[in-house]
Amino acid sequence: MFGQTKNKTDSKIRWQNPRFRSQLKRARGYKRPAKAKPPTAGGVFLAKIGLGSWISRIITGAVLIFLIYLVFIPNLFFIKNVRISGADGGRAETLTNLYLDKKTPWPQKNLLLMSKIGLQNYLLAQDQQILSVDKITKKLPDTLLVSFTPRTDEYLLITASSSNFTLSTDGLVTGEAELNASGTLPSNLAIIKLDNNPYIPVGQKLFTADESQFLGSLQQKLPGIAKSPIDYYELPNLESGDIDVYLKAGYLVKFNLDFDSDEMINRLNLLLSQMSPGDLKNLYYVDMRFKDRAYTCSKSAPCVNSIPVPNNSTTSTPNSNN
Repeated sequence: MFGQTKNKTDSKIRWQNPRFRSQLKRARGYKRPAKAKPPTAGGVFLAKIGLGSWISRIITGAVLIFLIYLVFIPNLFFIKNVRISGADGGRAETLTNLYLDKKTPWPQKNLLLMSKIGLQNYLLAQDQQILSVDKITKKLPDTLLVSFTPRTDEYLLITASSSNFTLSTDGLVTGEAELNASGTLPSNLAIIKLDNNPYIPVGQKLFTADESQFLGSLQQKLPGIAKSPIDYYELPNLESGDIDVYLKAGYLVKFNLDFDSDEMINRLNLLLSQMSPGDLKNLYYVDMRFKDRAYTCSKSAPCVNSIPVPNNSTTSTPNSNN
């Protein structure tokens, strides 16, 4: 019953029991036996890292063998298929396979370990016909997909000595221009005339990334804004950044490649949109080489023989017809 309690031996009586006193004495003097240390230094080290038992050693060894197999020994994760997307991807595929076959401590042939950045840098360094590596995708278990943009010639550079060079969209000098079968230069390239005759190294970039981006913006946007195709570009030299754009409409626009292309082109668009058809027909040049203003000059005005010199003044003045 819940209301009842069991009869318990009186503690005084229990203490008088010799057997109880003997058990209590043994309990007071009890010490847990110390774990025996391994007899060798190697055994001590293994015990410290949690490998004191044979079971733990066997499991750890099996894991290490599996990792070695997964990383270094050809298996289902080793790349067997390389797919290249981009014009003329044969050389890119060859270079990719050469990169994968490189003998390194970190095997690139293993899809799980292959470095995308390493492959991208290798392709760009080894093949100048590749403008950019757009995407590298690992498709398990054994397929590598590489997408790139090929470098194409965009400009024909004509120097003062009539030496001709082809330039790609990013300003790289891709080679000397050769006459075609009819004895003329390629007609599908935008012409850039250079007023001096510097040394032009093939395989190096003639323009910075910002300058190339500015040229690309002019190629794409200026004909629509000016409502006229571009006839040719002209550079006084490669140092100043100044560039004249001659339009087939009969006038030219002066820019500086060091400025922001979007800002300059938007300001030119605003300026031309405010001019009447008669003023546009009589226009000789528009000078956009100023950060906060623009100058226009008509064909019959004295400014035809006097071009403003750019400066860094921050004083804003309205556009002027000289």
